Amino acid sequence: MSVSLPPYTRRAALLALALLTGCAAVVPPSQVSTSQQALATLPSPAAQAADVGRGQLASNWWQALADPQLDQLLQVAMQQNHTRQGALATVRAARHVADASLREALPQGSLGLQAQRQQLSSIEVDPYRQGQPRPPVQQLGMVQQSLSWELDLFGRAGTAAAIAERQADIQAADLRAATLLLQADVVRQYTRWQQARLNRALLLDELDALQQRQVQLQRRQQAGLADPRDVLAAASASQQSQAELAANDATAAAAAAALAVLCGHNPLTAPQRDSEQRLPAVPADTAIRYPDDLLARRPDVVRADAQLRVSLGEAVLADRAHLPRLSLNLAAGVMAPFGQLGNADALRYALGPAFSWDWLDAGRRAARRAGADQQRLAAWHQYEQTVLTALQEGENSLRQWQASRIQLASAESAAALATQSAAYSRTRSQAGLEPQSLALAQHAAALQAQRQQLAARTEAIVAYVQVQLALGAWQAAPGSEG
Repeated sequence: MSVSLPPYTRRAALLALALLTGCAAVVPPSQVSTSQQALATLPSPAAQAADVGRGQLASNWWQALADPQLDQLLQVAMQQNHTRQGALATVRAARHVADASLREALPQGSLGLQAQRQQLSSIEVDPYRQGQPRPPVQQLGMVQQSLSWELDLFGRAGTAAAIAERQADIQAADLRAATLLLQADVVRQYTRWQQARLNRALLLDELDALQQRQVQLQRRQQAGLADPRDVLAAASASQQSQAELAANDATAAAAAAALAVLCGHNPLTAPQRDSEQRLPAVPADTAIRYPDDLLARRPDVVRADAQLRVSLGEAVLADRAHLPRLSLNLAAGVMAPFGQLGNADALRYALGPAFSWDWLDAGRRAARRAGADQQRLAAWHQYEQTVLTALQEGENSLRQWQASRIQLASAESAAALATQSAAYSRTRSQAGLEPQSLALAQHAAALQAQRQQLAARTEAIVAYVQVQLALGAWQAAPGSEG
């Protein structure tokens, strides 16, 4: 299936191709930018199938789950999660490095102070052996101010500054990814924790019903009214329910520990959470929108684009490394024996341009250029693959969302029918029309259906989270780092 790209990606591809002028033999034509324009004008096939229209994604997408406690957990995690805070510090450090690189093209001044005790050798004073006496030992002082400015004739300094900016963009994309993953993990772990808590209550009720049924069947067997195989099957069902209860408790503990870590707390000492036992609401289809700027929102695509630009800049630097350098230099100061630094004769200065050119490099430039070309080729293919993967994940997440809604509807219908069947069986049992063990079996089946409905609701919420991940829901405020 061919896919088209939003204007953001097409512009990035055109810019990349423009920068690659003369290097067509190194980087192949883009397979992404030649796709049809349907993505820019119409919803994707999966969006059409899920009845998801175009629009702007909400930055606080989890609010569609309508859970105040979850909102509080996310606020804590955004402020205290160590992975995100570390990524934020890395972005700030990269911005400072980029700022320092930008200032490398500006003039640089320095102040030098020096004191020395000097004694010239005989060969320095009388190199031709003419009997010149050695001068006395001198104690000299020097104060000097210097100013130098390398003219960026061939854009090396500007290219290096641009590379540093793109490196900072890479770190910013990593921060966006860390933030979105953090939000998604908090929602998923919270949902699974609440599911396990609700599931435990249902499992305890189900285990009680199964154990009562086992006792009833044992009595009926002793009376010759039940098959021993039914008693064994009831005992097996009770044991399976106990095993599920143990696994469920482990899942609840693991989710609670994960939430503690995500919020920056010690899982060994974090207090046990005590809150209302309920799952977040399953969002409606209207809570999902297919963004026009899908690829621009995806942190992995933004990162791959920045990495491609870095590789292009590195190739430019490798290609221009052999070009001449020209700088303007000024040095002024005083040098004289101590106590005479204020004399007019102590003044010294130097002013003039400096030119250098490494005209012989013995193939080093060609080797660096070849390596830079291969790095650029690798970055190009990584960019192409990242774009295609992003589109694939968007389609898969939307189809999984649609499937989860269908599964949830079926699970809700099955739970309602099982509850009606259990109520009917209980009525017949109370009227003496069927054994109590059968009513207990129907009650256990209804509880199982409720647990399956609970699992289907959880999976629908997880599918909703995955859609937000795939479509890049989270966006930093303009001019901020998150």
